[in-house]
Amino acid sequence: MFDATISLVIFVLFAAITFLELLYYYVLYARFSFRKCPAAPDISENAPPVSVIMVVKDAAAVLLKTLPRLLNQHYPNFELVVVNDNSKDDTRLLLLEYQQQYDNIHIVNLDSAVTSIRGNKYAMSIGIRCAKYENMIFTDAECAPSSMHWLEQMAGQFSDTRQIVLGYSTYQKRNNPFNRMLHFDNLLNALQYFSLALAHSTYRGNHQNIGFTKTLFYKQRGFASHNHLVYGDEDIFISKAANRKNTAVVYDPDSFTVLQRPAYYNYWVHHKEGLYYTRKYNTFKNKFLLNFYSFLNIAFYVSLVFAILATLSNIVMLSIVLGIALLRIISLYLVFGFAAKRLNEKQTIPALLFYDLIFAILNPIYYLSAHLHHQRFK
Repeated sequence: MFDATISLVIFVLFAAITFLELLYYYVLYARFSFRKCPAAPDISENAPPVSVIMVVKDAAAVLLKTLPRLLNQHYPNFELVVVNDNSKDDTRLLLLEYQQQYDNIHIVNLDSAVTSIRGNKYAMSIGIRCAKYENMIFTDAECAPSSMHWLEQMAGQFSDTRQIVLGYSTYQKRNNPFNRMLHFDNLLNALQYFSLALAHSTYRGNHQNIGFTKTLFYKQRGFASHNHLVYGDEDIFISKAANRKNTAVVYDPDSFTVLQRPAYYNYWVHHKEGLYYTRKYNTFKNKFLLNFYSFLNIAFYVSLVFAILATLSNIVMLSIVLGIALLRIISLYLVFGFAAKRLNEKQTIPALLFYDLIFAILNPIYYLSAHLHHQRFK
């Protein structure tokens, strides 16, 4: 099918692509997958107070699940700041009921939607302004902590040198293909932002489980640099505020938050494309690392097909091609498998290769869609 020279070129390209992808696995992603789990923070009665902040909108039904788990956290001194962003359902009445039962809940009702600031950033800024304490943890109305020690795990990471805390948020496990696909995507995203943070190159967190200090927020002038964008609170702000020493990562199972409703395809795609669009505001180094991995991922499968076709008539070369491919697949299961166990996503392990192939195809499509339809994020 191919002459000897072309076959050799294809083989070399395949080997080079696989080698570069293995560098990602064992030099970058291994920082998280094979990292020794740190000891749980020792929280005493004198632990620094913390403000937990969340924005809610028409969320009365799900707040019945999430508020009790937030307000009953095992932490000596914290407040819950709830910014009610123009809800039209019974959210305000529900919050008032909880305010009568708990003295550490602070409700801020926003009754005007007249603002040029996109997304939740305006409501978040109001919540930050109303927060009493320096250390702040952010979550979502639809996410419940995985345990009553969530706040201990997250807030316990703040120190004199660490002003950003990155946590993990996941979906409820459901027995359907789309849900399992979402869990793999979530795993890949977390593996990337945790690994880059551990490599002192923080570029984002998850807005459903993240923390930073009030001083750092105002030092960066809040969200001023990207108020015109729908997204940016979990990536543009974090990438600008982070430095080599001020970020902590938390991945103890007690530190997770879990989405309490089914994930919808349209919302998931819109959020995913929004993060792809705002990636252009990141540093050149991080943009290159993330985009180049996506390129290598699809290039591996394409070059594997051509390498097999080019070496069909040479059993020795074909064996080498298949051996290289096997090494890459084993590495995928090792690196992603350990990360999946660490993040309680073990249900993704049997089909890791399948999901890897699917997202090798889907991620470039979503990336192109985000930039072709960028007006949705402005």
